[in-house]
Amino acid sequence: MPSTRSIHAPRKRWLVVALLVAGIALLLAQNSTVLYPDMDSFVLLDQRTIALRVAHAPCSWTRVTGVTESPDDVRVKVETWPCPIPGPGTSSLAMTELAVPLSDDLGSRIVRDADGQVVPGR
Repeated sequence: MPSTRSIHAPRKRWLVVALLVAGIALLLAQNSTVLYPDMDSFVLLDQRTIALRVAHAPCSWTRVTGVTESPDDVRVKVETWPCPIPGPGTSSLAMTELAVPLSDDLGSRIVRDADGQVVPGR
């Protein structure tokens, strides 16, 4: 008995899969840039934890990616993976506080960003 299934059905599935893969690749290509957001200030939560106040795009993913401690300062690297925004943006920034655990007490050490700029305390 001959099959009643259409020959075009597998082609349609492959077309849908190809379009999904192309869409995801387009989003990743558009979103491949890692940004370094502005560190506004920090506050001491306890002797071994600070909270950085960071300005970033509202729908981005922001996280601490590195902490380097020395006897004189603490350098914190924060990265943001921006989200693609279709159409024009609002240019407004969101403020987020990121907790940064330290291996030693902060004491009199200076908090700096990854480029060496001082982050003021509040």
